[in-house]
Amino acid sequence: MNRLFRALLIPLFSLFVCFCLTTKSFPQIITFGILAKRGEAIEKNRFYPLEEYLKKRTSLPIEFRYLPFEELKKEALEGRLSFIITNSYQAILIKELALKKGYSYKIILSLGQYELGDYYPYFGGVIFTRKDVPIQSLAELKGKPFGAVNPDSFGGYLIGLYELHKAGVKERDLKTKFYGTHDAVVHAVLKGEVVAGTVRTGILERMAKDGEISLDEIKVLSPKSYPNFPLLISSPLYPEWPVLANANLPEKTLKEFARLLLEIPPDSELAKSIEAVFFLSQDYSLINQLMLELMKGPYEELKGFYFQRFWKKYLPYLFALLLIFLTLLSYLTYNLYLRNRELKKTKEALEREANFLDTVLRHTDHMIFQLDLAGNILWANQRGDRVCAEELGAKGLVNIKECTFAKNLKSISDYFTNQLYQKEDRYNFVETVEIDGFERTYEGELVAVKKDGKASSVLLFLRDITEKSIMERQKIYLEKLNVLKNVAGGLAHDFNNLLSSVFNQLELMRLKLQPSFKSEDISKLYNELSQSLNQLKILGRELLTLVRGEPTKREKANPLDLVKEYTKLALAGRSNYQVEYAVEEGLPKVEVDRELFSIMWINLCLNAFEAMPKGGNVVIKLSTIEKNGQKFVRFEVIDQGVGIPEKHLPQVFEPFFTTKPSGTGLGLYVAKEVATSHGGEIYIYSKEGEGTRVEILLPAVSEEEDLTKAEVKADSQRKRILVMDDDDLVRESLRELLESLGYEVETAPDGEIAYKLFEESLQAGKPYDFVVLDLIVPGKWTGLDTYMEIKKIYPQVKAIVMSGYFTEPVLRDYKKYNFYRALTKPFPIQDLLKLLEG
Repeated sequence: MNRLFRALLIPLFSLFVCFCLTTKSFPQIITFGILAKRGEAIEKNRFYPLEEYLKKRTSLPIEFRYLPFEELKKEALEGRLSFIITNSYQAILIKELALKKGYSYKIILSLGQYELGDYYPYFGGVIFTRKDVPIQSLAELKGKPFGAVNPDSFGGYLIGLYELHKAGVKERDLKTKFYGTHDAVVHAVLKGEVVAGTVRTGILERMAKDGEISLDEIKVLSPKSYPNFPLLISSPLYPEWPVLANANLPEKTLKEFARLLLEIPPDSELAKSIEAVFFLSQDYSLINQLMLELMKGPYEELKGFYFQRFWKKYLPYLFALLLIFLTLLSYLTYNLYLRNRELKKTKEALEREANFLDTVLRHTDHMIFQLDLAGNILWANQRGDRVCAEELGAKGLVNIKECTFAKNLKSISDYFTNQLYQKEDRYNFVETVEIDGFERTYEGELVAVKKDGKASSVLLFLRDITEKSIMERQKIYLEKLNVLKNVAGGLAHDFNNLLSSVFNQLELMRLKLQPSFKSEDISKLYNELSQSLNQLKILGRELLTLVRGEPTKREKANPLDLVKEYTKLALAGRSNYQVEYAVEEGLPKVEVDRELFSIMWINLCLNAFEAMPKGGNVVIKLSTIEKNGQKFVRFEVIDQGVGIPEKHLPQVFEPFFTTKPSGTGLGLYVAKEVATSHGGEIYIYSKEGEGTRVEILLPAVSEEEDLTKAEVKADSQRKRILVMDDDDLVRESLRELLESLGYEVETAPDGEIAYKLFEESLQAGKPYDFVVLDLIVPGKWTGLDTYMEIKKIYPQVKAIVMSGYFTEPVLRDYKKYNFYRALTKPFPIQDLLKLLEG
């Protein structure tokens, strides 16, 4: 008996083991699956105290596993997890998908996340943009770039997407860009990478608290508010992360862990560590509704199922509808065939009419006329009717040559006189005529309309291209002016270098022949020669001011002295004009470039005289005016001439705009450039037939003593000077002149040699007191390059930069480059001596 029992025991035990292995039973270890949304290390650091807390309060073995979502979902769907703590969206997804696998999970608790000093079991989504973006509603985000965390982020995408969905903006209507984290979405919106974005509640407040952003930069779209919920929000409130429990857990175990989690005090260190406390389970039906309407999560997989079910159910009906459609299509096709035969003749007639209309209307931007062979107008389009309105209204049949614009168009007259319509199908012309004292340019085409090989009528296409013609002439003029600018720029350096050497040689001659200069004749000759050279210098500056825009060199001057001096020059040779001055007492001085001021003022005076060809009175007023807290001297030139038509006033300061037959269109343009370069303003007021008033405002300056030229010193204390210039005449004449004045001078033809000389002077312990550097040296170091290299070995070097190129930025802003001073060639030796002795 015992043997029989033992023989049966072994198979029975084996069957029991197999049954246990094949029966779904819950594992002995209580396994918590935690969503590692920010990485395993971060989440482990957060939930480790919770693991220790549970281990101390239960005898059951516990294991916490920190898994990314896909691994968490896999483990859950295989029934390996006892409890799951994950976000709301993923919890619902796992719960629904597990049912298909034969497992069941239920929500037993909800987390309350820590935000702004309290725990909230609810959260939502915030849809926001920058404060300066004009968008005010969710509907305006259609077609706009939109930032979110990732496609499966509930708070960082799906809640916001659902609100947009309710506002009529579908997912396909958004240009969504995913950034991976909530913080990255916020920064992307503030940087302008996307117009708007969405994050979960609390993110904006946390980033503002950390000093990463300012809430003043943020504008919440569709804002909402709820009692006892202080966070920015754009959506309904949704329950926070749920705690899922495996339905196979014993009820006792489930209740024990639920109790332990609910007993965590909100003010405990454990709650602070996990940044949450646990609440009784909330209602998650809102999340189910959201995913259903968006077809996300578990419902996304149902799309295929619904489609298959629809296809199987309605396939017979679809085939029936298709058959009906094909039958109807066949019937309609046959009827269309019959109708096509009936409409063929009508179609041919319409094609003939269409060909005619196409010929007439091809040039809709033209004046179009249909003329008979004598030139009489049979038909005109709207443009043509407008220009011949008076003539067409007066008579029934009008010849094209009677219209005002065509009276002097020789091309049209010759076309009909010579019957060119019989010889040429098309006749093109461009002709300029004078109408009411103004030149107008027309481009035209005459097309012979033939029937049976003979001309029956003529179509005239005519277009006024006056503005186009003017623009083409101005374009050619500008191209020539650009060439002049380039040539002037190239010549400026050589011209000023030569003039500099002449100035230096003249000054050197005066020093060497000083006893002879006591002779009145020689002294007079020297002064006249100096004046001639100065006139050359001024002439060069005037030319280059026009073509290159030379920056001004200003000095303080009395406004009345200025206008009287240059008005007198403008009046030279004109005896039938009187000038009246109205001057306010105590006028402050102005700081001007005399040469540029003279160009501007003489231009304005000449304009006033030319406006009164028979002579008359010109009034010049000088006064002060306050504008925007600054004091200006106001210069006014008032004539009693013909005035300027109102339509031309907006264009008078444009380059090359003129109504004078021989004008260049540069006078007022140059005047404006000069006024602007002095920090001033210019205005013009005119009424046709009543004269013109030009008003110029220049900044007033306080009275100070004028600087006098430095006297040439006999004793210069033997200062050591290094001169670098690529022009031999300039370099050597300057060396000889400075040496004659007692300076110790060395020269270099380029920057590399100048650097070596300076380096050698440092090694000898005798650095140069000043270096004078030419700015532009073709093919070699520039003056700026040389200065920067010398400064590396001798930071306290005093460098004076000089150049004949007036427009070089280094000359205008020499202090920006740390030069001691800047000189524009040609310059008097006294200007250099003031700097060397200053």
